[in-house]
Amino acid sequence: MTLKSKVVIGSLWSFIGNVSFQLSGLVIFIILSRILSPVDFGTAALAIVFVELTNTITRYGLVEVVVRNKNNLNLENSVFFSTILIGIVSASFFIIASPYLEVLFEAPGLAISLQLLSIVPVMQALSTVPEGLLKRDFKFKALAIRLLFSSLFSGGIAIYLAYASYGFYSLIIQKIISVLLSLLLVWKAINWRPNLNLTLGELLNTLKQGQPILLSSLIGQSIFRFVELIIGFFLGVVALGYFKIAGKLLDVIVQFTIRPIVDVSFSAFANLQDNANELEACYTRFISITALFSLPIFVGGFVIGDEIVYLVFGDKWAESGVIFSISCLSGFSASLNYFFAPLCHSTHDSHIPFRLRIVEFIVVIALVSIFSQYSIYHVAYSNVVTATILSLGILLILKKKFFFSIDTIIKALLPSIVSSLIMGGILYIVLHLFLTDITSALKVTLSVLIGCSIYFIVYKMFFPERVLEILNNLKNLKG
Repeated sequence: MTLKSKVVIGSLWSFIGNVSFQLSGLVIFIILSRILSPVDFGTAALAIVFVELTNTITRYGLVEVVVRNKNNLNLENSVFFSTILIGIVSASFFIIASPYLEVLFEAPGLAISLQLLSIVPVMQALSTVPEGLLKRDFKFKALAIRLLFSSLFSGGIAIYLAYASYGFYSLIIQKIISVLLSLLLVWKAINWRPNLNLTLGELLNTLKQGQPILLSSLIGQSIFRFVELIIGFFLGVVALGYFKIAGKLLDVIVQFTIRPIVDVSFSAFANLQDNANELEACYTRFISITALFSLPIFVGGFVIGDEIVYLVFGDKWAESGVIFSISCLSGFSASLNYFFAPLCHSTHDSHIPFRLRIVEFIVVIALVSIFSQYSIYHVAYSNVVTATILSLGILLILKKKFFFSIDTIIKALLPSIVSSLIMGGILYIVLHLFLTDITSALKVTLSVLIGCSIYFIVYKMFFPERVLEILNNLKNLKG
């Protein structure tokens, strides 16, 4: 099978997996949000923030190391035992430190939540090698099944527990069951098994390979997780609950329109790392395809985000609607930003996103710490500003380091940007002039229909050559 076929099939299965996972997860999330309170969501979110940060350390960037190194059984064995050791240390940390963290954040229930979640880093460590092997071989079907099944089963358990008045514990148990099922399914999908033939030198060399990727990923995770920690510390768990609801909706957009292709992009870039022209063409295609679908959704979210949240989650989450609308402004940077790290990791330039992430981390923490003194809305605006600054930095690096043409990149994104902005402007006028005295359900339905129609008409009217190009690509894929 050619690389192109592998990318297409891999993207398709990644898309199916992410769509199924997000749809089922969204339905489960909506049900839980109508049962549980903002305090429950905020408390569980605060505990899971710590666990997600630790999981990044546990995996140590070694999934990507497995992907880019073929037929190296010693390396895979070293990755397995390295992550296990780190996972055990991480679990021990949570057991010991959880009471002190509960006191620090003044969040009752945080200690027991962290102690229950202490098993998660160990399970994440056990899944590192299998996940890397499946991604390296483009076996995204197994990963898609893993996502869907674990989401449905753990979500069902969480809903039952929520109805049984378990509060935030239902979300904690959901997380544990989801990770456990994912672990069992990925091991079932591979034939590889570890052995005890390893040396200290191999372990250290493996950790050295993963270190740049770890540092980059850790800084990236820290940006999001520390924002949540700062919100929880200064504004409280209720504000964090509102922020998490808005973040969930934003994540749904990313998972539907961007993540399926990002998941495959690293493997594609790794296969093209020695061909600069093909690498640039591949990167440009990826960002233009994702922008085609993601940008109109982000713009639509900005215009009717508050109505969507009110309709889906209920009036107790009204503040989340405003946060979501503001956060959608970062969508203009998303297509460019999400593919940059996979590009660098695939060409063994992991130090670049790491350094960029350090700058981003400093800017984000500074802005969020300042604006969290005012309101949660100011925090959302600070995130949008940071994303825009990051995009400008990425464009500069693509030109200086990879010799990519900025003009080519802008031309690739321009049709989607222009069409989305025109759509958003017309939709805003229609909503405020003609759709004021109708129900939220009808308003959202009409907005989606009108927005899609306007976007399609504008795109075809102003960029007919691009429409023909997309249709030809679809015909080639079908052939």
